[in-house]
Amino acid sequence: MQKRTALKKLLSLFLVLATVFSLAACANGGTNGDGETSAQSGSPDPGTEAEEPETEKLYPDNLPETMDWGGYEVRFLSAEEKQSIELDDEDKTGDVIIDAYWRRNEALTSRLNISVILGEKTGYGNFSATANQSVTAGSDDYDIFCGHTRFNIALASAGRMLKLNETGFTDTVDVTAPYWSQLYISNVNYKDNLYWLAGDMTHNFIGYIYAMFVNAKIWTDFYSGESIYDTVLEGKWTLDEMSERAEGVYQDLNGNAAVDEADMFGVVMQQGHVLNGMVFGCGIQYTGTDDEGNYAVVLNNEHTIDVFNKLHSIFYETNWGYMFGNSEFDSGCITMFVGDRLLFCPNTFGLAGNEKLRDMESDYMIIPLPKYDENQENYRVNQYDGVPIYGCPTTLPKEKHPMIAAVLEADCSMTSKIVIPAYYDLALKNKYSRDATTAQMIDLIHDCITADFCFYWGDSVNGLMDIFYGNIQNSDFASVLKSKEKAWAKTLSKLVAKLEG
Repeated sequence: MQKRTALKKLLSLFLVLATVFSLAACANGGTNGDGETSAQSGSPDPGTEAEEPETEKLYPDNLPETMDWGGYEVRFLSAEEKQSIELDDEDKTGDVIIDAYWRRNEALTSRLNISVILGEKTGYGNFSATANQSVTAGSDDYDIFCGHTRFNIALASAGRMLKLNETGFTDTVDVTAPYWSQLYISNVNYKDNLYWLAGDMTHNFIGYIYAMFVNAKIWTDFYSGESIYDTVLEGKWTLDEMSERAEGVYQDLNGNAAVDEADMFGVVMQQGHVLNGMVFGCGIQYTGTDDEGNYAVVLNNEHTIDVFNKLHSIFYETNWGYMFGNSEFDSGCITMFVGDRLLFCPNTFGLAGNEKLRDMESDYMIIPLPKYDENQENYRVNQYDGVPIYGCPTTLPKEKHPMIAAVLEADCSMTSKIVIPAYYDLALKNKYSRDATTAQMIDLIHDCITADFCFYWGDSVNGLMDIFYGNIQNSDFASVLKSKEKAWAKTLSKLVAKLEG
């Protein structure tokens, strides 16, 4: 039986980034058990003055170790994030991640001499309305907006967000630092106009990466002696390979001669965001450029249609692929998976922290989502469309800009050092092995992350983000793509004009 897989390699990436500065004590110093710098053993030469030991740098940013912002209360408006911003006394549960956020908050507020409050948590449905109302009224209600990418990104094109690159923020916020995601930031913004930030401000940025969970018990029962890891590493983990393996495990467990949720399935899918993850895995690109170098929607091509047709066939023309409705997917796929009735479960890394999976008796593995075919050079993954994005309203007074820039930079840096390792420790605890192959899988997944401008801005480009799961149940996708092209081009042009303004 395959051992439980691990997020070890991905953890190590973040630990290296987060701790590299703490290892940079000078040659004449080291650290003691309390993390304080101690002089090198031995005595200075007679008659010379001992050098002052250098102070260990606690966090991987270029800010001063201590700042004094006069106890200012930093106010967040959040769509869905809470624990990564403000915790209440009742949140002291002993949970590893929550404890890490407590420590981050204590260190952050102490370092900057601020307090942090969640001014309001609206849910993504009401976030944009609340933000719009505040800004249009000219009210200084919030310092930082923490939105949901898909549903709140358009606050930038509506003129509600500061251009951080034109207001001095980038003098303090180093978007090239490893705790910020340059890839994501460059795709949720247009060219050099920096409205939104994203990265290690929250563990959810990593938890929202898509992957494939594999029930090791079912794999061993049906494919004993075969290694799915080898298939992945040989570049042969494709839609066709997944289909062949999935087909081989279907069983009508309740014997009613009907396909229902009580059966054993090869693979499931959500008619929602997880389907978008599978599409990205198959090499679909939403954004390209026209002859003049401008952004263009490039979905209408033979490859897109081929990917759609294969996915449609798997989930609507077989008995081994099961399509859940958007709202039923989470509970349905987990029930099947932990009950050893599902071989392949596409989801995000965050599923590993689910209590039912953590208590699951059977082992499981994590591998990338499949490629379209072996001609596709690399595996590809993206993230859930609700990745938290951070920016500032245009109503933020100019005199507060340096302070809020420091808050954003310190928050992201310190979260990367304190919370991100704790998140992976929790995901690893009692559930994954630490073998080299597992680490290689996770490294592979992390290294093939991609991002796409038109996808993130899909709601502003004539419903582009919904194009797959809004039509997956239908068979004629080519005509749908053709009918949308003009509207996509027109709305994209209008969007770019707003973002350039």
